[in-house]
Amino acid sequence: MQNNGVKRLLAKLTLLGLPFIVWPLLEATILPIDTFTFRIWEAICVNKVRIMSGPFYPNQHMVMEEEGELAPHTPFATKRKVEWFTDEYGYRNRDSKCDVLLIGDSNITGSKLSQEETLAEVLERQLDKDVYAFAPATMNRFLATDRFIKDAPEVVIVSSIERRIPELPAVGANGFDSKIRNYTGNLINSSPVLTYAAITADRISKLGLYHRTLANLNRQFGKKDYVAYNNEFFIEGEIANRDFSEAEVQQMADVLEGYKNAVEERGIRFMFMPIPNKENIYYKLLPSQKKPDFLPRLFAELHKRNVEVINIQDAFEQLYQQKNVPLFPVDDAHWNEIAVKVASEKVLKHIDDVQTPIDKKDPKYLVNYTPQAATNQ
Repeated sequence: MQNNGVKRLLAKLTLLGLPFIVWPLLEATILPIDTFTFRIWEAICVNKVRIMSGPFYPNQHMVMEEEGELAPHTPFATKRKVEWFTDEYGYRNRDSKCDVLLIGDSNITGSKLSQEETLAEVLERQLDKDVYAFAPATMNRFLATDRFIKDAPEVVIVSSIERRIPELPAVGANGFDSKIRNYTGNLINSSPVLTYAAITADRISKLGLYHRTLANLNRQFGKKDYVAYNNEFFIEGEIANRDFSEAEVQQMADVLEGYKNAVEERGIRFMFMPIPNKENIYYKLLPSQKKPDFLPRLFAELHKRNVEVINIQDAFEQLYQQKNVPLFPVDDAHWNEIAVKVASEKVLKHIDDVQTPIDKKDPKYLVNYTPQAATNQ
C-alpha cells in the first residue's frame, strides 16, 4: 500500500511538472524563433550553450520590426524594420571573406540597424574590400581563432563603446577559454546534426515565455530599467561621464598598446576606434551638463605610444551640437545609421591619408605614422 501511495505521488508530481518540461521544448522546436523577443538579437543570440563559434546562431536570415533596448513594449518605444544575416560561424555577415576585420561590441554588430546599414557593409562598399564584423568579440578571441591565422586580414580595427573601454581584457587574459571555444566551435560547425542540437539546446535554455512574462510584470508594477532626460533614453546617465584618474588612463593605454603589438607581430596593421557614449555627445541633456574629457586624454596617451586612433568624437560633436543631427535612436544607446556613415568616412580617410606599412624588423613602430597625422583625422 505504501508503494502505491509513493507511485501516485510521483505520478501527480510528474503531471504537475510536465507543462514546465514540455513547453520549453515546444518553444525550441515548434514556435517561431522570435515569438517572445523584441529584437532579432535576443532571438538568435547564444544564451547558455557557449560552445558554438560565434555569438549568434549560424546561417540565419531574419526580418523583424524591432524596438530599442532601453524601453521595449512601452509607449516610448520606436519601431524599426531591420534585416539580419549571420554567416557559417555565427557572426553578422553575409559571408566569411575578410580583408579588413572589425572587432567590437554591439555597435559593430549593428543593434537596431538593418544589415546594409552596419559599419562592415557601409565600409565594404566604400573600400571595395571584404570587411568582416567580428562582434561581439574580443582581441583574445581573434588571436585564438585559427581561420584568421590561416587567412589573415590586412587590417584589424578594434572598436569599443566608451563605457566598455575600462573593461577591455589584456592580451592573454581569457586566451584559454577562447582556444576552447575555437575548438568546440569548429567541431560543431563540421556537423549539421551537432549544429541543430546546439541551437535547440540553447533555445530551450532561453525560456522565452517566462522571461517575457517577468519583464511585463516588472513594467506593470513600476520597475524602471531606463534613464531618461529631456525625452531621450540613456543606458547609464550621469555616471557615464565620470572622471578617470591618470593611472586608469595609463592602464587602458597599456591594454590597447598590447593589442597593437600582438596584431603587428602577425604583420597586420592595427587601429583603434572608440565610439563615444550617447551621454558623451548628448551631455547637455544631462542634469550636470558636464562635458567628459576621458576620450581626448586617452587619445593623447595612445598617440604618444604610436597607436593609430580613429577619432570620431569631434565629428559627432559637430554634427549634433552645431547642426542638431541625431546620432542615436531616442530609445536606444547604440549609434544610428547616420553615425555609422560618419564613422565609415573617418575610417576610409584614415586608411587613405595615413599610410602605415609595418616594419616587420621592428614591429613596435609604425613606418610613416606620426601623432600629428592621426590628430588631423
